[in-house]
Amino acid sequence: MSKSLTSYIKYFIIFIAVLFFLFPIYWMFITTMKPQLEVMYYPPLFIPPEFTIKYYIEAFYWLGGEAFKNSLIITTCTTIIATVLGCMAGYSFARYKIGGFHLPFWVLSIRMMPPVAAIVPLFILMFKLKLIDTHLAIIITHLLVTLPFAIWMMRGFFIDLPLEIEEAARVDGCSKWQVLWRIALPLAAPGIAVTALFCFIFSWNEFVFALVLSRKEAITLPVVIAGTRTQFGIHWPIMTAMSAMSCLPVFFLALVAQKYLVRGMTLGAVK
Repeated sequence: MSKSLTSYIKYFIIFIAVLFFLFPIYWMFITTMKPQLEVMYYPPLFIPPEFTIKYYIEAFYWLGGEAFKNSLIITTCTTIIATVLGCMAGYSFARYKIGGFHLPFWVLSIRMMPPVAAIVPLFILMFKLKLIDTHLAIIITHLLVTLPFAIWMMRGFFIDLPLEIEEAARVDGCSKWQVLWRIALPLAAPGIAVTALFCFIFSWNEFVFALVLSRKEAITLPVVIAGTRTQFGIHWPIMTAMSAMSCLPVFFLALVAQKYLVRGMTLGAVK
């Protein structure tokens, strides 16, 4: 088989894979522009004969500003806390070998715990503390998901940083805190951007904790989207329009941090 033919086959496979992963996004956006009667039409219409944007307007009024504000507050606080604590804990695990290998792995194992297994005791705890339907309750529970991931990610990024640079800084008179602040964190900036983005996505899309621990004052976007029902059943165009609108902050952050994401995801891949 010639080299050119191999390249064509490789690019064709990549093209098919890209189409496969982009199709759900395309279908979501095309559903938001279909009239209600055409959503469940069989065979499905991949290019509908009529487009409308009225469902975006209805979705905006359905969502309201409260759910978006709650999600933004909860997600921003969770991301900042998880990233800051993850950097400090990850650096201590990477440089000072605290707990050996078992303690960092135990921290990661918390991330593997299904949320359903902890939701009942967490609900009882928050009820006793009178934190039900507050931002603080959901932020604390979201940290259970995001913080172990942030610690493990930052540990890996700090391990991949050259130790000689930090030793040279110590020789020049820098304290341990100055080495972390002036040397390690700037070098790990791409990894911090990747970790923060993933923490943002985890918290922004989290549903179970927000559903159980919120009522009205702290309700988030995923809970509102899941409750998109009318007396005639689920209103699919409005639900998909709300889902498309909720994806915009993630797309915006990924676009802003694009140059850091590429470097962060490949950090340590080449020695």
